[in-house]
Amino acid sequence: MLIIIDLLIVYSFTVFTSQHPIRSDPVIGCHVNMENESFYNRFICAIVQPLRLHWNFRDNLNYINARRAEIGVSKHYDFRERANTLFLTDSFFGFEVPAAWPPIHQEIGPILPDTFPSLSSDLDLFLSSHARTMYIAHGTFLHTTPKNYAILLQSALELINRNILDGVIWATVTFNESELPLTINLSNGEIIPTSNLLNNLHPHVYITKYAPQFAILSHENTKLFLSHGGISSSHESIYTATPMLVLPIAFDQAGNAERLELAGMALKLSKFDLKVDDIISKVVRLLSEESFKSNAKRLQVLAKYNSKRKYRGADLIEIMLNMAKYDGIINENGELEVNIETLLRSWITPDSRMGFFRGNYLDVFGVAVIIALVLIISFVYGFCKAIMIAFRKLSFKSRNSQIFPKNKNE
Repeated sequence: MLIIIDLLIVYSFTVFTSQHPIRSDPVIGCHVNMENESFYNRFICAIVQPLRLHWNFRDNLNYINARRAEIGVSKHYDFRERANTLFLTDSFFGFEVPAAWPPIHQEIGPILPDTFPSLSSDLDLFLSSHARTMYIAHGTFLHTTPKNYAILLQSALELINRNILDGVIWATVTFNESELPLTINLSNGEIIPTSNLLNNLHPHVYITKYAPQFAILSHENTKLFLSHGGISSSHESIYTATPMLVLPIAFDQAGNAERLELAGMALKLSKFDLKVDDIISKVVRLLSEESFKSNAKRLQVLAKYNSKRKYRGADLIEIMLNMAKYDGIINENGELEVNIETLLRSWITPDSRMGFFRGNYLDVFGVAVIIALVLIISFVYGFCKAIMIAFRKLSFKSRNSQIFPKNKNE
């Protein structure tokens, strides 16, 4: 149990693990990549926001430390920067903003199952007969407002009426169907009863409570995925090279949406300003601009190779379980206990034990700067002194020539 408590598996919250100021997260009001931000924004996101985050999570940190004390595990002061915790992150470079990590931080994503549910006969028939299908799903735990659902539904119908799409599959999951308007009014004046859509009476719309998402995304006729941007959905869309239209709702979804957009395979929507015209224009771009599909295929290559790393993740856990036998200590009852201080000694970089100044060689660089300044000041002083001496000699000669002028006859 001690090992499992001290082994933290982090999924997609960069803000909780990032030790690199260049990486941040919309969770704290910043961007996932701070490369092109102003000095003010970089200062706020590197200094101010992490302090606010630490303050807001102080109660959680105290609770965790209390639980750790109950079982004899030492407390820690920053939930993001522990030297003796193994971080396994469900992400990969290409999707994630690249940065160097210490050995105890291992990226093992994208974590995807080996097998997935297959298409039902109805879904298979629907996809086979609709060559330009958009799949809509917004996860299993979060949902947006009824107004936004109505806008999404109207947008889907407008896209079909304008022949931009010829099919829409919607997995409603947490969708509260009773909160929808009774009818959907289209721009061409057509009025469609919502009940017809929910009962799958529309020939080009298929609504189901649950759907085999990976199988749908894998189908060649699924051209676009309108998603909330959860990490699993993002990885599945990348793995199947399906361009995304992302409507983030909470947690890591805004950060995932930014990463997907920066990678060039997605466009974002705002849950606070959702509009039919905006959805339609972005769907048109995703379908018509080849760059979105080519970028999705580029990320697909990375995802397929990196998805094998989940087995390394399992191996890392096995390593920790086995190393505990050799790095453990015997208590007064003769039982083997995990020694947290030495459990990861083979992976922990020396700088974490040297302190901030020594670990970052600030003392060495500080002395080097002082020596350089002393040398520069000495050189400047000597140079100025030489100039002054030369100037004085010239002045002395000039005065002597005026006081004792040479005889012209001599």
